[in-house]
Amino acid sequence: MDYFGYFHNRRTPLPSFDGFITVELSDRPVRYHIQPLFPSGLNAQECHTMAMAACRIACNCADAIRGKLSVDRLQRALTAPCLERLQTMQYLLDIHMVTHPDIKAKFCYLPTVPNLIDGMITSDKTMEMTVLMTIGRENLRVNLKMRYIGSRWMCVFADLG
Repeated sequence: MDYFGYFHNRRTPLPSFDGFITVELSDRPVRYHIQPLFPSGLNAQECHTMAMAACRIACNCADAIRGKLSVDRLQRALTAPCLERLQTMQYLLDIHMVTHPDIKAKFCYLPTVPNLIDGMITSDKTMEMTVLMTIGRENLRVNLKMRYIGSRWMCVFADLG
């Protein structure tokens, strides 16, 4: 039996991990959904922990690019290349805000409020997470790629938009 025939005959759906986390700035619990793309070794508690970590990293990244938090405070959670890209984004956004005070007023003073976390386990050492949040009335999506490096999960990619 070939590769596709093997999986075609096995129709057992993979379990997803769903739950809620409580965050300080949200008036309601933040829902998360994590779907493995293959049978993985992560359990419900580990997925809950990863949802909390992704939420914290996403909020801190948003605060860092807005100048509310030093990018250096993210050193334990982000790899060096990811930190460098975040610092570049913060620098470019800071320059843009100087000439656009209206955008700065909408984006820089209000807190980040997470609304939803959606994740996929893409390999035994890689997860991709999306955190949907608002800053005032502005919607923000933070995409994170987490990789198990050494003995812990690290963010290797963070895209905010």
